[in-house]
Amino acid sequence: MSPIERRRLRVPRGDRQALIRPEPAALPALVRRNQDLLASYRFDLAPGAPAPPCPGAPGLGPGFQEFRAAARAEVMALARRYARRWGFAVQRDWSEPQPIILSGHQPRPFHPGVWIKNFLAGELASAVGGVALNLNVDNDEAHVQVFRLPTRDPVCKMGGDEVRTVEVEFAPHARGVPFEEQPAGAIRPETVDDVLALVPAPALGDAFRDCWQRLARAVPEAASLGEAFVVARRRLEERLGLANLELPVSQLADSEAFRLFLAAMLRRREDFFAAYNDSLHEFRRVYRERSPAQPVPDLAREGARMELPYWVWRADGAGDARRRRLWVEPTPGGGLALAAEDEPVGRLSAEDLDDASRGAERLAGLRRSGWKIRPRAISMTLFVRLAVGDVFIHGVGGALYDQITDAIIERLFGVRPPEIILASATVHLPLETFSATPADLSAAQRAVRDWRCNPDRLLPEGVRRGGEAKALTEEKKRLIAACGRTRDERRRVWQRIREINGRLLALAPEQPEAAREELHRIQRYARYNDILTNREYPFCLYPPEDLAKFYRGAVRIGGAETRSAP
Repeated sequence: MSPIERRRLRVPRGDRQALIRPEPAALPALVRRNQDLLASYRFDLAPGAPAPPCPGAPGLGPGFQEFRAAARAEVMALARRYARRWGFAVQRDWSEPQPIILSGHQPRPFHPGVWIKNFLAGELASAVGGVALNLNVDNDEAHVQVFRLPTRDPVCKMGGDEVRTVEVEFAPHARGVPFEEQPAGAIRPETVDDVLALVPAPALGDAFRDCWQRLARAVPEAASLGEAFVVARRRLEERLGLANLELPVSQLADSEAFRLFLAAMLRRREDFFAAYNDSLHEFRRVYRERSPAQPVPDLAREGARMELPYWVWRADGAGDARRRRLWVEPTPGGGLALAAEDEPVGRLSAEDLDDASRGAERLAGLRRSGWKIRPRAISMTLFVRLAVGDVFIHGVGGALYDQITDAIIERLFGVRPPEIILASATVHLPLETFSATPADLSAAQRAVRDWRCNPDRLLPEGVRRGGEAKALTEEKKRLIAACGRTRDERRRVWQRIREINGRLLALAPEQPEAAREELHRIQRYARYNDILTNREYPFCLYPPEDLAKFYRGAVRIGGAETRSAP
C-alpha cells in the first residue's frame, strides 16, 4: 500500500489553537514504534558495494544498523560541540539507545505556529528520556529578508484607524544565496528603529526590542546572519526553560555520515533518480496536482547526464555562492563527473563509488577545495529520518510533502518508513480588533440585498402608506403573481420589477444609503481584522512568556488535553 494518501490538513483558524497529530498523549508510543521499526531495518544502502572493512564500521554495503549508530553518534557530538561553542544549556547527555526527537526550519524569524515544534520536541524528549535536536536549514535561500507587521495610521475622515501590513527590510535580498553564505554584518542596524516606529502596541515593541538586543549581541561572533538569528532565538528559549540541541544543516552536510550517505546515493543514482521522480508523480496523481512544478519539480535528465536532489556551490570567496543544482554524468571506466549545473565540480572513480571510505574522502576533498554539496528538503529528511532521528516533527506543509520521502524510502530500500508528527498552531498578536464579526458582515450584506430587492417591505410606514408607494407595491405583487409564460414575458416582468424597486428606493434614499455605508464600514473593519489577526507575523513581536505558557499547555503529554483545531 502506498504511503501517499490524500490528506486534508488545515492550520488552526482560531486564536491559541494547536494542531498536533497524533495527540500528545500518543506520542511516546509512536516513538517506541519507530525505534522498533528502525531497529528492524536490514537493508544495504548500496547493494553490491563491499562490506565494511571491519565489524561496526559504517559502510555502503551490509551493516545499515552500524551506519545508523555511527551517524547518530557523530551528529550528536556535532550538536553538543555547537552548544558548547555558544554556551547553550543542554537538556541532557545522550547515548544509545536514547531517542532523538528532530525538528527543523529556516533560521529566519518564523511565526508562532512554527515555534511550537521546538516546544513539542523538548516536551516529548523529556517524556521518553531522549534529546531534542533542531536542525537549522541554513542551506535554504536567504530571500525576502523582511519583518512583516501590522501598523495603524490615524485617518480621521474614516472615523477610525487605517490598518495595513508593512515590511521592514532587515538585510538586502540575496537571491540564490543560502543563509550560510550571508554575512552577519549584512543586517541593517536601523531596522530596530524602523520597526519600533511602526508597531501598533507597546507590548509588541518591548518584545521586538528584547529579541533585537539578543540578535545584536550574537552578530559579532556569528558565522552568518542566519546563525545570529538562531543564537538569539536559542538564548530566548533558555530563558523560557527550553534546552534543545541545535545544529545547522551546513554542519550536518559536512559530516562523515552525510558524505557516506551521499556516496551511496551517487552509486545508486539511477535507482534514486527513479524513486524520486516516481514518488513525485504519485503525489501529484493522489492530490490531483496538474502543475509539474508542484510541490517540487522533477529531477531533470539529458541523456546519461542527470540531476540529483542536492545543491552545490563554490564558497569561501572562491566563486559564485549562489545555489546550483547538482548534476552527475558517467565517465569512461565507471566513474562519475559532478557538476554545478554546467560548471565542473570534480570526479569520483569507480573505486570511489564502490568503497565507502574512498567515496566519502573524495567528497571531503571537494569540500576542502571550496565546493559545498548540500541537501534539498526531501534529500535532507531522507537522510535524517533514516540515519539520525527516531521521529521528525513537521508543520502542515512538511507533513504533506514528506509523504514523498516516505514513498522514496519504500521504493529505494524496500522498508516501511518511520512515522512523523505534525504540529502547528495559530496565535494572534495581542491587539484590539474592530467590531466586525462574520455575523455582522452577513447581516450587513443581507440588509443591502433586502433594500435592493424588497424595498416595499422596508420603507418607513409613513412612506409605504403614500399613494405612489402603494400603487407601485400593488403592481409589483401582480407582476410576481403573473410571472409570465414565455422567456420574453419573464424578462419584461423582471425588468419592470427592477424599475419599481428603484422608484421605491427613491422615496427614502437615506435609508438604503445608510445600509450601504454600514456594509462598507464592516467590510473595512473585517479587512483590518484580517490583518491584525494574521498568524504569520514573526514570533519576536509576541510577548515570549505568553507564547511559552500557551505552548506548554498545548504540548503537554502527561494526560493533558490538547486544544486542537477541528
